Amino acid sequence: MAVTVGKLFGNGTVLYQMKLLAGQKGLNNLVEWVHIIENDEVSQFLHGNEVVFTSGILNNYDGWLLEYAKKLYAAGTSAFVVNIGPYTKLIPKEVMEYCNEVKMPLYTIPWETRMVDVTRDICYRIMQKEQVEISIAATIKNIIFKVGDLETQILQMERYGYLRDSQFCFIVMSFDNEKDPDKDFNMKRLKMYSERIARSINELYISFSYNEYLVLVLVNYGNYDVDNFVNSFFKNWKRHPWKVYIGISENKEGIKAQDENFKKALTAMKMAKRQDKQVVFYTKLDIYKLLLNSKDDEILKNYYEETLGKLEKYDKENNTNLMEFLDIYLKNSGNVQLVAEKQYIHRNTVNNQLKKIEKITNHNPLNLEEKLKFTLAFYIREII
Repeated sequence: MAVTVGKLFGNGTVLYQMKLLAGQKGLNNLVEWVHIIENDEVSQFLHGNEVVFTSGILNNYDGWLLEYAKKLYAAGTSAFVVNIGPYTKLIPKEVMEYCNEVKMPLYTIPWETRMVDVTRDICYRIMQKEQVEISIAATIKNIIFKVGDLETQILQMERYGYLRDSQFCFIVMSFDNEKDPDKDFNMKRLKMYSERIARSINELYISFSYNEYLVLVLVNYGNYDVDNFVNSFFKNWKRHPWKVYIGISENKEGIKAQDENFKKALTAMKMAKRQDKQVVFYTKLDIYKLLLNSKDDEILKNYYEETLGKLEKYDKENNTNLMEFLDIYLKNSGNVQLVAEKQYIHRNTVNNQLKKIEKITNHNPLNLEEKLKFTLAFYIREII
């Protein structure tokens, strides 16, 4: 949880006589903390997503400020503030050009504005913002999991601008390897990365952890905005070595109806992992929605065993691939000639294989009703 540079310094001109000189495209960068750093070995003081203030005490040669800016950017700095005075009298053009290039906001404050006063104020505002976001996340979790008085919690959400008739879209994210020893660090990076994208689209955003997953709540984002978030996320995340699976709920109105909507996002994420897809929208699950909403898993398991269970067992015991062959046959609309052409075999061979499948399963794959049973069983196989 963090605040954007733009929100943090939105009234900086009035409060601190700040001027934004460069890096306007980075105003959506997130800020977790603030530091005054005069040492040019900045990496040892920073964790990333911080604002750095400096007067430039070591600014004693041409090009120093540019090199300092490059070190700040390499350390993941969100914004850079220079105290104009005896040590740094002006900002060189090449420094502004660099900050524009890397989208790192560059501000100045006059010498009369004491850096310690500004940083104290900013730290207080960051902590205050964090407390509000923790409170909002706890409240939406209570609503989802039906803890406490619903009406009291809705009023609490409305105090922060999350109205009872707002639209809510849940996004559940999971890493491919949940047992990764660096999972906590990677999860934090995932959280900050997601928040930066989301807040660049709309301000009403909530996030919290659930089991091993990261849950995002996009409030009053249109369907186009949700698509924009997903596209922006994967545009740059592919550079990271950790694979992420994403499940997305419906974009549903009304805060009281969000417990089921959260479950839909969770279901979609689990399907993404099963099918090894980057993202699955619950609205596009089609027949899976019916199967996944079954109240009795045993019914689905028994149905599978009665249709495909024997065939799967036969393949394992005899090292055959009849399950794969049947799947290909069904995906080609049960067209014997088409299967023969695609598999480079004679149509008589196809018919012989189908007869063998019928003998093992007691279901005739040439019959329309039996084809439907087999098809449904393959769908069930994906979720049990």
